[in-house]
Amino acid sequence: MSSVGIRLGAPGARPRTRGLVWLVARQHRAALWAGLAAVAAIAAYIVWQRAGMVGYLRAHDIQDCADWKRFCHGRRTHLERGSDPTIDALRHLTDTYRTPLLHTGRLLIALPALIGVFIGAPLFARELEMGTHQLVWTQSVSRTRWVIAKLALPLVAVTAGTAVLAALYTWWWRAARTQFQDIAWGTAVPFDATGPAAVALAPLAFFLGAAAGLLLRRTVPAMAVTLGVTAGVQYGLAALRPHLMTPRTIVSDASGDFVHTPLEVFFTSWRGIGDGYLARSGAKIPSDRCSSAIGQDGWNRCLARFGATERQYEELHPASHYWPMQWMQAGICLAVAVALAAFCVWWIRRRPAVKEAA
Repeated sequence: MSSVGIRLGAPGARPRTRGLVWLVARQHRAALWAGLAAVAAIAAYIVWQRAGMVGYLRAHDIQDCADWKRFCHGRRTHLERGSDPTIDALRHLTDTYRTPLLHTGRLLIALPALIGVFIGAPLFARELEMGTHQLVWTQSVSRTRWVIAKLALPLVAVTAGTAVLAALYTWWWRAARTQFQDIAWGTAVPFDATGPAAVALAPLAFFLGAAAGLLLRRTVPAMAVTLGVTAGVQYGLAALRPHLMTPRTIVSDASGDFVHTPLEVFFTSWRGIGDGYLARSGAKIPSDRCSSAIGQDGWNRCLARFGATERQYEELHPASHYWPMQWMQAGICLAVAVALAAFCVWWIRRRPAVKEAA
């Protein structure tokens, strides 16, 4: 304890800052080394899997090919035939690499919750629970500088690690997005595991944990609350995501067929946003408007009551919406994270310097 006091109490701002950084780094050295090892292992796995997948694509000359495309580098893909070299290669690609891609994405989605629970929540809760914060607060270092140092080092570490993994996973997914068209880009995997949206979730979960630790002052309850709140935030973001941008509406012909819509629009877009029928006036009648109808006759009567025609519509987000929605979600997460960081600093500054004896 005395060595800490000497380091923190040394004259001059720079020695005090160095001592404080040393103290925070020493407190978190085990977590930092464990996090570095985890990032290195996951990064190596992603690079290995992507290298194998890209090598397979090149060996079978199926880059940018898919089973829904009629031609692959000038070769016609015969979907009606039982055996076609291109289709067989695409199927083997799916069987080999689709599951690892999804599982790795799910692991990356779980990382923010793990960061909040095991790094953010104990950050202040353990200090307040054990009373060790009182020693630091009696030194010449201000509480504002202490809380900033406590937040800054873990924040930089988790953000940097998450950025590396998100960049590598985005690199992997973008090489496979044409072949794995059944994985809609707007769903949790890959959206929350790629791009700036994945990076922004890490500091948000970290500050959620730190704030929970300050408010609850107990480590285990803070960890439990952080887990629940982080899961709720991710669920809320998934519910909000379809509404970040106005979806594109495609309309069928009079017979109900989308013959004028290119296949690429269907297979590269995030679908399932909304669908239904058009009334004679052009108004949209959502399909769920008649969800309580019983049988085909009931369904037809319900649609007739609303004046539905045979023309159908579908709402979807084209692939061009991916990056704007990524930055929008990242902006929301970072704004909340900044607010939580400001709350942590404000809360520490207003606390009494020494806890009163019970």
